[in-house]
Amino acid sequence: MRTILNPFRVLLAGALLSAVGVLAAPAAQANTTQESVFQDDTVLLSGNPGPYLDQLKSLGVNTVHTLVFWNRLAPNPDSKTKPSGNLSDPNTYSAAAWAQYDALVQGAAARGITVQMTPTGFTPRWAACKNPGKYRNCQPSASAYQAFVTAIATRYSGSFNGLPKVSRWSFWNEPNQIAWISPQVSHGQVVSAMYYRNLVYAGLAALKKTGHSHDKVLLGETSPTARGNSTDPTRFLLAVFCVDSRGHHVSTKAIGCNKFKRFSAISGFAHHPYNTSAIGPALRKPRGKGDITLAVLGRLNKVLALGAKGRAIKRNLPIYFTEYGIQTNPPNPQYGVSPVKQAMWLNQADYTAYKNRTVKSVSQYELIDDPNNPDVFQTGLELSNGTPKPSLDAYRLPIWVTRKGSKSSIWLWVRPNGGRSQTVQIQHDTGGGFQTVGTATTNSHGFATVSESGTSGTWRIAWVGPDGVTYFSRAGSVNDR
Repeated sequence: MRTILNPFRVLLAGALLSAVGVLAAPAAQANTTQESVFQDDTVLLSGNPGPYLDQLKSLGVNTVHTLVFWNRLAPNPDSKTKPSGNLSDPNTYSAAAWAQYDALVQGAAARGITVQMTPTGFTPRWAACKNPGKYRNCQPSASAYQAFVTAIATRYSGSFNGLPKVSRWSFWNEPNQIAWISPQVSHGQVVSAMYYRNLVYAGLAALKKTGHSHDKVLLGETSPTARGNSTDPTRFLLAVFCVDSRGHHVSTKAIGCNKFKRFSAISGFAHHPYNTSAIGPALRKPRGKGDITLAVLGRLNKVLALGAKGRAIKRNLPIYFTEYGIQTNPPNPQYGVSPVKQAMWLNQADYTAYKNRTVKSVSQYELIDDPNNPDVFQTGLELSNGTPKPSLDAYRLPIWVTRKGSKSSIWLWVRPNGGRSQTVQIQHDTGGGFQTVGTATTNSHGFATVSESGTSGTWRIAWVGPDGVTYFSRAGSVNDR
């Protein structure tokens, strides 16, 4: 299943837009209230998510992101004939199909973890174009999708069979990738933007109808790069917003801009800021001028500003990272980096997001590597046999060290802070082993930055968790940058 979830996992290239230039992503101030989003549908939709949710809670996860797969829930998904019955009614779908999502929503609510649901393909055959070819998500029907989202939103409205309410949503996964919406481009026009826009309109109507008008709703879920017949996010979003490179509205009929309606109910923008092939370092610049990875996040700020100028979206939409990871070797021999580098660059990603005040969440995709195929996306914090990678400690206690003159500036995050200030020991190793050289107190969100003398050696923090166990961060060197 994981082979399908991230269709851009191979080396990406292609024709890219040059309308939006490279902009650095430094912010005027840091975002000190970062949210931690986690996604691993393989384990969290296993039917028994409790142990995994307990682990994520202990790691400091606030939100789990899950894809609600249309073809998993829909009746007769492989038939060309639309099934009978009211597809807006959750009772039309089988209880067995709902069970994995019910278990996740109930388990998360019991642990105080927010659930973000993203209703997405793969599209049932009866809701797609007549001749989809090799792409299952060919021209997904917006009206059929509205019925599907209505059924989901009704079930998780807080008043259906005692199930908890879901109050956070986004629509469709990576709509600028051809494996998720096809075709992407026709006669030079980004028609995938029209299909996606119509899906969003349909999803918003479904949420409004079912009592979710005040929920948090994110636009996007865009992938960072283009490959083959896919579309880079800059070009795709300009088409979604029906604006040109100066933010002026366009009325191109071929992509539905003659019927454009403002996205007034959108709360934020979701993005997957992976590097090409999901390998580090976190700030390696992408090849394409329209790509939007962590290293060139300013491009996303720019295109969102153009959308706001064209009155497509609100100004200053916050950005949420809802999927991110770095592959390791082992187990992926082709695209993985060493587990030590994965840990280091995940912390670099967290630090970079922290410094950007527009970014409201960071994300980790996968807890456990895929046990069946080493060549697919392998971004877990644990190997498939349960052996922790260094990134597990790095995720719990991120640390990033930079040089400032004769001192080291140490940024740290006690992710499982429990909403309270935490005290940590600052430890330094210049060759004779780690020695405690000071302490630091975090803010209520677990963040602190301290300055210590010395620019050599490695640093780490020690934190005593609520279970009485002392945890250590992955050691950080001033050469990490």
